[in-house]
Amino acid sequence: MRILEPFRIRDVEVRNRVVLSPMISNLGTPQGYPTEEHIAYLSRRTRSAGLIITEYTYVNKRDARGSPNELGLYDDELVPKFFRLTDAIHGRGSKVFVQLVHVGRKTRRSVIWGNDPIAPSPIQLMDPVREMTEDDIQRVINDFVKAGERAERAGFDGIEIHGAHGYLVAQFLSPATNRREDRYKDGVLFLEDLLKEIRSRVSIPVGLRVSVTEFDDTGLNPELVSKIISRVESQLDYVHLSAGRDGPLGASMPIYWSKPAFLEYARHVRRPKVPMMLAGSVTTLDEAEQVLELADAVVLGRQLLADPEWLPKSLSGDPIRFCIRCNQLCRGFASREVRCDVNPELGWETLSSKPGSGDVIVIGGGLMGLEASRVLAKRGFRVTLLEQSDKLGGQLNWLIDPWKKEFLSLLEFYERELSKLKVTIQLNTKGNKKEGLWAVPERTQPTFKDIKGSDILIDSNLYAYQDYAFKWIENNSVSITERSLSGLDRTRRYLLEKVYESKGIKVVKEGKGKIEFREFLRDQPSIGQSISRGYFMGLDYEV
Repeated sequence: MRILEPFRIRDVEVRNRVVLSPMISNLGTPQGYPTEEHIAYLSRRTRSAGLIITEYTYVNKRDARGSPNELGLYDDELVPKFFRLTDAIHGRGSKVFVQLVHVGRKTRRSVIWGNDPIAPSPIQLMDPVREMTEDDIQRVINDFVKAGERAERAGFDGIEIHGAHGYLVAQFLSPATNRREDRYKDGVLFLEDLLKEIRSRVSIPVGLRVSVTEFDDTGLNPELVSKIISRVESQLDYVHLSAGRDGPLGASMPIYWSKPAFLEYARHVRRPKVPMMLAGSVTTLDEAEQVLELADAVVLGRQLLADPEWLPKSLSGDPIRFCIRCNQLCRGFASREVRCDVNPELGWETLSSKPGSGDVIVIGGGLMGLEASRVLAKRGFRVTLLEQSDKLGGQLNWLIDPWKKEFLSLLEFYERELSKLKVTIQLNTKGNKKEGLWAVPERTQPTFKDIKGSDILIDSNLYAYQDYAFKWIENNSVSITERSLSGLDRTRRYLLEKVYESKGIKVVKEGKGKIEFREFLRDQPSIGQSISRGYFMGLDYEV
């Protein structure tokens, strides 16, 4: 099996071909160094990944940062804290590279200490953007070099230059964002200068992450990326292919995309002479092996958030929490840390539970009760789970979405895991609050109502109505307002609207219907909320 074979990035040997994708977590400090929670989070992923790539790490404290608690290597005083991170990864047998970034226009003044965002060209994305002078360009290159030197002193095994997803390097490379008239109109020249300088000052491997496509006719595509790689590969030790720019289509592909998401794009890129890595919604061992037919390593992101033990479980046949590609708690970091709808332990890796013993009854076989039962059983309790209906899953069984199979993989995980943990399950059995742990939600999503031959308007953020639209459109005309979808991740929203369009469901600003569903909730019942409640319920339980 190729995934288990070691591979080399120049003189660095990686024990297997699984790489943790660099993903923003907001688990760092406002100053930019890793916290104990951050170190525990990354360390946990070494259970599968032979190589850890940190989230994007900003190179100066002036205009390079993209989010509030992003990692930063802008000052020498940060080096000891990063050494703590590299020691933790090395102690678990994996290698760790740092991804260096300047975000360019992809930020706000409030995030970069009141300064103006800079970019190759003054094309506004969020706040107004100042076009970089040649002095700015040399300053930023020097910032990358100094950050690279700090990375080597901090014990990192390698450096990845973030040239994907619409950040500064990508802004130079992409025709869509580089409208300069000077010599840096050739955006590859900026990358060449940067790589030449950083390689002259560090001895560890240097790689590049680049978007194989920006999903835009005016942006990067496989042909252009092939030309870029041809020009710079002599200065690179590996190439890391991803996809996307600023949105709505980003690198984290939701459920509506096939898997592996970027494999077909990558097939059209000229194969570099150095090792190549590829990302793209991989969740199964079979998909990983498909990627490894083309690339030297497979890059997993959200699947290793959902289950850090993905690889050993895949090999042993143990139950796996599969990523359902919902793009909810793992996205959007303006004001919170990373979490995962299906894995409530993400971000809480430093928490520990007390061993338990004796019998405990859990009432409710929905996601809350299933997770509570799992945690209690792992603590050592003998658990009996009562469910009043004839099957487990609760509201998960209400799904109508054409892609519900991925969501139902979560139910399969719980059924297999609870069987493995010897949890006794009693269906068609009611319980009450006095006899055990009450794991029944206070509030539920609305149940499905069959409607035929009418005009339906959905003006609601409730997930159930967004889902039921797929069934209602079979016998009705259906419209849904734009504000109904405003709470969704922008990538998921964009592609959901495309699917709605293909089914004949109209997305409108305002509207009326003979039958209307108008309801907005600030904190509606969700998969993530239910599982999190069950997790802490099981963690905190005492006899």
